[in-house]
Amino acid sequence: MLTETTAAARVPQEKRYLQLAGLFRHKIVTGQWSVGSSIPTVEQLEALHSASRTTVRMALGSLVSEGLLRTRKRGGTQVMATPQRPPSFLLPSRWKDLVVFHSNTGYRLLASEACCLPVIPAGLASVQGELAPAYQRLLGLHCCGDRPFCLSQMYVEQSLYERIAPQLPQLSVVEALTRGPRPLATARQRLSIAPADELIQTHLGVALGTPLLQTLRWACDRKGQIVHWAQLGFLSEYAHIEMDLLA
Repeated sequence: MLTETTAAARVPQEKRYLQLAGLFRHKIVTGQWSVGSSIPTVEQLEALHSASRTTVRMALGSLVSEGLLRTRKRGGTQVMATPQRPPSFLLPSRWKDLVVFHSNTGYRLLASEACCLPVIPAGLASVQGELAPAYQRLLGLHCCGDRPFCLSQMYVEQSLYERIAPQLPQLSVVEALTRGPRPLATARQRLSIAPADELIQTHLGVALGTPLLQTLRWACDRKGQIVHWAQLGFLSEYAHIEMDLLA
């Protein structure tokens, strides 16, 4: 069993208590800890999660401040409410669904920079296409109402971007590419779990290393040039995937 001493060397206490708070919140959401019931004692949670008393109390305290738990004077902690669950989006698996997805969610452009190159992860053998000399980089937040749920870094081949740029105040990048002057020949998407980096921490407000759903997306024109590359990090509670396993 991993001890608190060993874990502390690997996970900072702040991150550890946030992890536990997320786990406890999930137990309430899924009904494992039902409203009105008493949860395990601090001592039991210490032993179950190999965590210090301070870490457990910090995690419980954050849920008390949210109004989800109440600590009673005679001891014990009771579940008072369930967290408000955010809307969940079905991640698109086809380009036409991607157009609809981006059209139905809010978008806030954070930065736009010319003459950049995307960083394609080493070993991503499924990327078949040649990089162009330069791309426009678009850093932005996808939002549900006022709350951001996804940070995206999109790259559009520079000369193509300059041709579709006048449409972007009205259209999403993917819709502008669909209507653009260079028809797409291939488009692929890869989903994985990746840790939150400094950009995610800054703009989505999650701790470094928090597991997120990551989408890598690229599209090529008929000449095999990559005209669009995107890396998106989704807060996991906002995204889900459905597949027909017999299709």
